[in-house]
Amino acid sequence: MAYRLQIIYQDQGAAAVLRQLKAKMDDPTPVMADFGEHMKGSIDKNFEVEGRPAPWAKLNFSTLVGWISGRKTAWTKKGRMSKSGKEAWRGRKILTRTGRLRRSFTYRAFANRVDLQTNVKYALFHQLGTRKMPARPFLLVQTEDWNYFINRWDNYLKVA
Repeated sequence: MAYRLQIIYQDQGAAAVLRQLKAKMDDPTPVMADFGEHMKGSIDKNFEVEGRPAPWAKLNFSTLVGWISGRKTAWTKKGRMSKSGKEAWRGRKILTRTGRLRRSFTYRAFANRVDLQTNVKYALFHQLGTRKMPARPFLLVQTEDWNYFINRWDNYLKVA
C-alpha cells in the first residue's frame, strides 16, 4: 500500500520570492556578461605581471636581440649595446611587443556560458606553446576569478 503525503502551505511572500528567483534564473546573461568583463581584466593582469599563478618563461636571448636590433639607436658603431638599447632591454615585457594580443580579447555572454575570444592567429601558440617555444598561458581562470564569480552569483540571486 502506497501512502501519499501532500502539504500545501500558501505564503504569498515566499511565492513572490520564488517567482523573482525563477525570473532571474531564466536569463542569467547579466551575470555572465559581468564575468566576461571581469575575465578581460584578469587576462590583462596576467599580461601585466607576466604570468599567474606561475611566472612565464623568460624570453629567449635571440628574441630580445632581434627585437632590439630593429632599433637604430640600440647599438653603437663598435657593435655594443647603447644606453637606450639597455633601457629597451630592461623594459621589455613578455608577449607585449605591440600589445595587439593583450588588447584583442572580447567576450560573448549567453545564459549558460561566457565565450572569451581573440582574433589574433598566434594566440594559441603562446597559450599552449610549441616544440621550440614554451607555453605562456594568459587565458586562465584564477582562484580569485572563481571567488568573484561565486560572489557575483550570490549577489544576483539575492531577491530581498
